[in-house]
Amino acid sequence: MRIDAHVHISVKESENPMSRPENVIKSMDDNGIDKIVCFTFGTGLDDQKRLAEAIAPYRDRMIPLAYVGPRDKDCDEQLLYCLDELNFQGAKLHPYVSNFCVADIVMLRPIFDILEERRSYAVIHCASEDFRSHPSMFERLGNCFPNVLIQMAHMGEVMSTKYAVDVAKRVPNVYLDTAICSYAAVKRALENCPDKVFMGCDYPFYKFEMEIQKQLLAAQDTGMNREIEGIMGENFTRAFSIDEYNNIKHNLHQQTV
Repeated sequence: MRIDAHVHISVKESENPMSRPENVIKSMDDNGIDKIVCFTFGTGLDDQKRLAEAIAPYRDRMIPLAYVGPRDKDCDEQLLYCLDELNFQGAKLHPYVSNFCVADIVMLRPIFDILEERRSYAVIHCASEDFRSHPSMFERLGNCFPNVLIQMAHMGEVMSTKYAVDVAKRVPNVYLDTAICSYAAVKRALENCPDKVFMGCDYPFYKFEMEIQKQLLAAQDTGMNREIEGIMGENFTRAFSIDEYNNIKHNLHQQTV
């Protein structure tokens, strides 16, 4: 099973038409992608409701996360609504967009206490150029909330990949994704922590076929063809329990028919 763990979905007319759900599904089919983790381009409960409606026909292939901002006074209520009423599977956070620091555990606690209690999932932007989201900050966050699967999106991009890999090796619940990362970064992760990495392309900023080619080249040049299959889907299946997710979806469908 191939899974891309970092995809944006358009929910407004003004947003990129490439990312409308029906177009994403077509691109997934063209590139052999079975499932994606998806979220909106921005925060706000209205956008999360639009996302739920837009991907409704494709919920067996799209795993939605609630894009929430920790500075919103009702961020915990927004998250609970998305989890309980929209059946989202976790949270997406962006330190630059929402102006918070990953090291600020107090600010993040209203969101992460909920995720911790539910043994849930969070994708957090991690870039080398932004002091608010350096990979080193994820170690404390992961240790403070050990039952949250934390995905370090972009794994520090170019300049900070080494630190991201080191944190993922030390902290059991911190994983990496390859979105926007260089070929060299994927090689480093593949050689050091191949079971802690998810494939992600940051669609529509990069395309599925570009990301797949990067993975295959890294596998070819390292001789780690078996391990690259983990990054392209098996790691996520194991960490997130895809079988359990599919059972939840089946049970919900049975309740509504």
